[in-house]
Amino acid sequence: WRTEAYFTALHARYIEKKYWQTKVSISFPRLRPHESADAFQPNYPTTDREFLQIICAYRLLSEDIELNLSTRESREYRDMIMPFGVTAFSAGSKTEPGGYAHPNEELEQFAINDDRTAQEVCQAIRQKGFDPIWKDWSFYFK
Repeated sequence: WRTEAYFTALHARYIEKKYWQTKVSISFPRLRPHESADAFQPNYPTTDREFLQIICAYRLLSEDIELNLSTRESREYRDMIMPFGVTAFSAGSKTEPGGYAHPNEELEQFAINDDRTAQEVCQAIRQKGFDPIWKDWSFYFK
C-alpha cells in the first residue's frame, strides 16, 4: 500500500504543478475481498492505522488536495478521523455497481458501513467543531 500511496502522491503533485488551476481530489475506497474465491482478492489489506497514515501523508503533501472518504468505512471510523484532514464525506451513497437502479442488491465487496443520511453526517461534522459545506464552486458560474 505504501508504494501505491507514494505514486498516487507523485501523480497528484504533478497535476497540481502542471495544471495549477485544477482541483485535485483523492478518494479512499478500500478494496475488500470479493464474494467469489477465484476473483480478485487484495493481497495487502490496509489496516485502519495504515489508512489514517495515508490520509495524514496526503494532507501533509498538500493543503489544497481534496480528500474524500466513502460510506464503505464505518460510522465510528469516519467520525474518528474527521479532524485529520479529510475534506469530503459521502453520505446516502450507493457504492455497488448499478446501486441506484437496483437498490436492494448489494455485494459484500461494495457494502456500505455508514448508512447515515446526509443530514446525520452533517450533524456529526458539526459535533466535531467543523462547518459542513455542501458546495463551494457555484460562484464560478455566475
